[in-house]
Amino acid sequence: MDMFLMTASLALAGIIAGIYVSGVIHDFRIDDLTAGQYMAMHQMRDRTFTRVMPVVRLTTLVLIAATAMFAVDAGLPRILTIVAAALVVIDIGFTVSRQVPLNKQVQSWTPVTIPDDWAQTRDSWAANHNLRLVLGLAEYACLFAAVILTLSR
Repeated sequence: MDMFLMTASLALAGIIAGIYVSGVIHDFRIDDLTAGQYMAMHQMRDRTFTRVMPVVRLTTLVLIAATAMFAVDAGLPRILTIVAAALVVIDIGFTVSRQVPLNKQVQSWTPVTIPDDWAQTRDSWAANHNLRLVLGLAEYACLFAAVILTLSR
C-alpha cells in the first residue's frame, strides 16, 4: 500500500506539473494571436480543463495526504509531504480565487463582445499561471524528495 500511495501521488503530481509546464510552452507565442484567436483558443482549452482539473487536483490532494499519513517516514519525509499537500491547497485556493474568474470572463466573450482591454486579461491569466507553475513544481519536488528519502532508508 505504501508503494501504491507514493507512486500514485507522484504520478498525479507529475501530471499536474506537466500540464503547468505545457501551458507555458503552449502560450510562448500567445502574444501573436489576435483577440478572436485568443478567445477561441482559451475557451476551447478552458472547456476541457474545467472538467478535468478539479477531479485531478482533489484526487492528488487526497493521495498526497494519505501518503503523508501512511506511506512516508516520519521526520523530514513527512514534513516535505505535508508541504506538498499545503502547496496543493494554496494552488486550489489561488485557482478558484484568481484563474476561475478570468476563465469565466473569457468564456462570456463572443467575437463582437471582446473588450478592448482583452490583452490585460490574457496577461493576468499568464502571470497567474506562472505562479501556479512554481507551486506545481515545488509540490512535485517536495513529494519526490520525500519518496526518495523514504525509499533510501
